[in-house]
Formats: sequence, C-alpha cells, structure tokens
Amino acid sequence: MIVLGIAIATVASFIASAALYAIPPVAATVARTSTPRPGLSMMVQMASVLIRSLIASCLIVGILIAADWHGPIAGMLLGLALSVLPLTLLMGGVVHENTALSAAAIHLADWVVKLALIGTLVGLFV
Repeated sequence: MIVLGIAIATVASFIASAALYAIPPVAATVARTSTPRPGLSMMVQMASVLIRSLIASCLIVGILIAADWHGPIAGMLLGLALSVLPLTLLMGGVVHENTALSAAAIHLADWVVKLALIGTLVGLFV
C-alpha cells in the first residue's frame, strides 16, 4: 500500500506544481526572471519535476517509517519541516547566483505546498 501512496503523492505533487506555474502572474514572473536551458525539451523538464516529486515522496515515506510516525498530520508536519531545505538552497541562489527574489519565492512556495501535500498523502498509507 505504501507504493500506492507514493504514486498518488507523486502525481498529486506534479499536478499541484503545474497548477501553480499555470497561474498567469506566476508564469509571467518566472518567464521574466528565468533563463531557460537551451535544448531542454518541455517533456524532459516535466519528467524532471515528476522524478523530483517521486524522490521527495520516497524520502518522506522513509523518514515516517524510520521514525515510526503514522498518519496524514505527521506526514504534513514532516513535509513542512523539510521545507527548510529548499529554503536554504533558494537563499543561496538569491545571495550567490543573483536569482530574482520573486522567482525564488515562487519556487519556495511550490516546494512548501508539494512537501506538505506529499507528506499528507503518504501519511495516509504509513
């Protein structure tokens, strides 16, 4: 059943990201502040998002099992706690790589929502 939870959380996370980045002001900000990687197809980019969601889902399940935590609330709280990791990475991008603060904020919001959603969903199966 845990594999089913991982699959559901992975797909739901992908859909949540797609919905966020489809919001016109968000899409405009990202387009204005980001430089697309040349030669990288949209299909490869979408596969990358899906793979990262799968990795995050597996990580959260692994931590829940190792800590003997169960349920959607424990999963959500773990996901929110893990949001500190993308925060620190995005802060580094803003400080060291001149990433636009607005773009970093959007990417952080994306990860906070994804990690909380993934934690909640996989928590239903752990």
